Amino acid sequence: MYLAIASDGVELRQPEVVTDLYASYWERLGPDRIAAVLAQHDAGELSEDRQHVMIPVATLRRLAAGRVPEGWDADFEGMLAKARERGWLNEAGDAVQAHLERER
Repeated sequence: MYLAIASDGVELRQPEVVTDLYASYWERLGPDRIAAVLAQHDAGELSEDRQHVMIPVATLRRLAAGRVPEGWDADFEGMLAKARERGWLNEAGDAVQAHLERER
């Protein structure tokens, strides 16, 4: 799954794929605009290095709701467990780190 960031909002694409998580943007968005869009849509925070987004787990669940197959919750929890093992989940366990990529 990936969080697609555009100047007018965010969209969770391929939510059924829980083996990969990243954030991407197509447009020529600068870091300030990316951070603003994320904040406006409660979709996370841009890291200081501008290479990652901390996406709230609740946001991923909200954007995936009604669009994923049965059993997704268990698979998603498995993804979060792996993220925790790798240090990609924050201390509270309510946000997960995703690499930020510019789509070409």
